[in-house]
Amino acid sequence: MRIPFFIACFIPLFGWAQIGGQLSFQSLNLTSNPRAAALGGTSISLADGDISQFFENPAILDSVGEKNIFVQINPYFADVFVYSGAYAFNIGSIGTFAAGLNYVNYGAFEMTDETGNHLGTFPAQDYTFQLGKAHSVGPFTLGANVKLSHSSIESYGATALLLDIGGIFRVNKNWTVAMVFENMGTQISGYTNFSSSQVPFDVKIGTTFKPEYMPIRFTITTTNLVNENAISLDDSGGRSSRDLDKVWKRVNLGAEVLLSDHFQLLVGYSHKRKQELRLNEIGGGAGFSFGMMVKVKRIELRFSRATYHAAGGSSFISLRTDINDFKKIL
Repeated sequence: MRIPFFIACFIPLFGWAQIGGQLSFQSLNLTSNPRAAALGGTSISLADGDISQFFENPAILDSVGEKNIFVQINPYFADVFVYSGAYAFNIGSIGTFAAGLNYVNYGAFEMTDETGNHLGTFPAQDYTFQLGKAHSVGPFTLGANVKLSHSSIESYGATALLLDIGGIFRVNKNWTVAMVFENMGTQISGYTNFSSSQVPFDVKIGTTFKPEYMPIRFTITTTNLVNENAISLDDSGGRSSRDLDKVWKRVNLGAEVLLSDHFQLLVGYSHKRKQELRLNEIGGGAGFSFGMMVKVKRIELRFSRATYHAAGGSSFISLRTDINDFKKIL
């Protein structure tokens, strides 16, 4: 119990300066795996051995086996690509850890001087490396991710040191409740000596439950619980500003149809995304998402599609397996 208690004591120290101010490192808000993308954009309460979920909540690592590996590619928009990967490994008597990397490549941009003369191109990219560990006491699990995030544009860069703290309570085998303090920390270097901004701190609460005789698993996740500025009102488009609508903008809904151990269908909905990205005349499917899981022998393949706007959406493709099991296939 000493390690969880020690971590919990430091939560206020990492979270004190996160409300208000100019936010940076917005790539931290991008979805890092197809499963979460299909379930409305985030899911913190799924603890069934899927290592990709440790990007959402480090507490799920108590269910992840050693040598699990996960890779993802997400063609975002325009020439932007998002790549993610995670690997679980064991360190002697300390237990199982997971290491993950999120990499966002924004492509190449044209560089010009003040008169418009072409001087070449320059890159822009973000990456976040994280290391996670979880510890269980009875039905309760506490986990932590230490994250180093770096953003670079041409020769300028900014770096932040962050911490995620997550907990999961297993009510029974079909019902879990979770809470995550996400991106606690601060920027340790800015693009210039005079730049200063806040990281996107968030608190999430979620639950996953499966009715005993139904082949469907439901997931509900609430986000932006401490940030009043996260819910903006747009009165120019005649959108609802009622209190109920404000509440729903903080809720993501998802469901997994468990057709078999080797094939699943997923659907999700984000009301915030729908209200902020829909056109005034038509919704265009904004806010809705779907996906599927196909397991071939020991390899789990996932594909998801999240609709952001009438103009299109974003696709997520991933592969997950256990290296030991993969060797058996070969």
